[in-house]
Amino acid sequence: MPQHAKKHHFVPQFLLHHFAGPKGKLFAHQVMSERRFSTSVRALGHRNFGHSIYRPGQEPDHISMEAAMGNIEGEAATAVRELVQGRERAVPAHARSALAWLLALQWQRSRFLIHAVGKASRVEDSWVSDEQLQTSMMGIISMHVIDPWLLRNDENAYYKDQFNPLASTLLSSSMHWSCYRPRGGGLLVGDNSVCFSGVVGTPPEGIPPAFFDHGVGIGVGNFRRLTFPLSSRLAVIISRDPRDASRLRVADINRYTVFNSREFVAHAPDWAKAHPELARELPQLLERQRMLAPAFLQGYAPGGRN
Repeated sequence: MPQHAKKHHFVPQFLLHHFAGPKGKLFAHQVMSERRFSTSVRALGHRNFGHSIYRPGQEPDHISMEAAMGNIEGEAATAVRELVQGRERAVPAHARSALAWLLALQWQRSRFLIHAVGKASRVEDSWVSDEQLQTSMMGIISMHVIDPWLLRNDENAYYKDQFNPLASTLLSSSMHWSCYRPRGGGLLVGDNSVCFSGVVGTPPEGIPPAFFDHGVGIGVGNFRRLTFPLSSRLAVIISRDPRDASRLRVADINRYTVFNSREFVAHAPDWAKAHPELARELPQLLERQRMLAPAFLQGYAPGGRN
């Protein structure tokens, strides 16, 4: 019987490693509770068999999606390593491409998104099982992320077959990319890498303006900026306004990370000691998220089966 990993990470382990302390240790804060706990890169940001495919009359496929996602993660891991080791503010074209496709994957395989789609599906069909829902979501990821990624450099492919809404938007000429490298570090990592904030154009009606910094009421077409922490000392800022690159500070990016998180935020075990001011702000940010999140989490239970 072939060996396969049980823990399927929806937050790449390579990314978590860039925020961890010695031996891959992390300290995590659950968003919707006051629970705080010591953990590790391997133990955080996963679901057991969370990317498996279940087909009637066949053995579960625990490998195909993990391998396909791993290819996208591998290219991004190389780009992140180069950026972490560098000093430049600019983000090279090959790194922009690798990160844009990783963000597209992260957006699509969000456990909160799976929960929300499942809740909507069960309104129409109460017989949809967890395994059926997951298999359907894996098919969507394959169609809209993995297949276009495989064809991204194929000159003979149709544009529609290479297209992903988020990746294409992030790589368009309207987006300005830059590296933010705080000298003292202090950046947090969360379960959601796609940290939207701000809005462009006419704001959606009926949504309180404060919700936009929580990634609520905005999407691919109208977000102002996306912040993507890559390590405790590096974040990529992608914005429609080039001035954002010089305006944002660690506290701002951490705020967007907490507000866009749906399950957890984490840092190295010695983070609070090294960054006392940021550590004093974190409980306040988490409390604000706990107050607002029930309005848009749709009953999501972080850490449970979704």
